[in-house]
Amino acid sequence: LGVAEDDCVVFVSQVETHQAIRAFFRPGTRSSFHASGIGKAVLAHLEPQRVGAVLRRTGLERFTEKTLSDISALARDLVTIKLRGWSVDDEERHPGMRCVAAAIFNEFGEPIGGVSVSGPTVRVTPERLAEIGPLVRDAAAAVTKMIGGRTAKA
Repeated sequence: LGVAEDDCVVFVSQVETHQAIRAFFRPGTRSSFHASGIGKAVLAHLEPQRVGAVLRRTGLERFTEKTLSDISALARDLVTIKLRGWSVDDEERHPGMRCVAAAIFNEFGEPIGGVSVSGPTVRVTPERLAEIGPLVRDAAAAVTKMIGGRTAKA
């Protein structure tokens, strides 16, 4: 579970796997919007002007060879994310780790954070994304409903 701040996503809670290889983020860990599943899920549901303002302020730092540090590539990804309702961080922040995330919305339909599933690329494979993505999207929708939020329109 992560919440959006002005310039990043802050991870607030995590349920750990019993697998030996795992993704772990201590509460309070911060991650760039453009290089995290939750961050991209949030950006996908903001107005383009607001996305531009955020990215001008934070930049598009390249963390790995797969980081979307080109504004055009990121913009294309955000369109896809908004249409399907979930994002993928495909080794964009940490090599060998893939994350699937979806946004949580407040009562105004604004993205305020998200939920994600992260793991090593050997378990979170490209083939499994179509299975995991809708589950994460549904979990985010359930949290949105629990907090009195409403899902944004595509």
